[in-house]
Amino acid sequence: MGSVSTFGPYKEGETPIPREGLRDATIVTREQLNAAEFRNIAQATYKYLAAKPSKKLAPFTLDWSLRLHREMFGDVWDWAGKVRTTELNIGIDPAFVTQELGGLFLNVEVWKVIPQTVLNDAVKMHFEAVRIHPFENGNGRWSRLLANIWLKQQGFEPVQWPEDVIIEGENAVRKEYLDAIRTADKGDLRPLVEMHRRFWPDE
Repeated sequence: MGSVSTFGPYKEGETPIPREGLRDATIVTREQLNAAEFRNIAQATYKYLAAKPSKKLAPFTLDWSLRLHREMFGDVWDWAGKVRTTELNIGIDPAFVTQELGGLFLNVEVWKVIPQTVLNDAVKMHFEAVRIHPFENGNGRWSRLLANIWLKQQGFEPVQWPEDVIIEGENAVRKEYLDAIRTADKGDLRPLVEMHRRFWPDE
């Protein structure tokens, strides 16, 4: 991503978004970009959350996780679903992204799903996906949908994230979310669990 032209200004905790790779040249503002991404994400959300997704539809493999990102952002970005090759202001070394993301889904295969721990497992998946940060952008929204698909597949309702609040502007919910991610990065998942719990209809 060599272009220096980006969609700014940036909010705290946000990865800069280069314009390179944008499929629609008529998108010139952040508002237009957000609207286009919202429409694309809504299609993927309906596909996986309108009903309990089968393991065939959502197998939780490396290849499927990349496809999910492409389904969420492929109408807007030509790099959607492609593992990043550049260093970002968050995330692991790009050389290890594929290995660690594949390892995450191998671990999921052996999880013993029980009602008492299902939300904690979803939080672990969400956080690990964010920590790895496989893509140029859209990692937070992809990670939240990823965990929600897993919850739905286990027979539970997805977490009802206020996505417009989390991705837009400076506000208390966005700050709390970013702080919870940073705390989880230090080994303490409790604030992130609590935030999931607050927006979870099954609680």
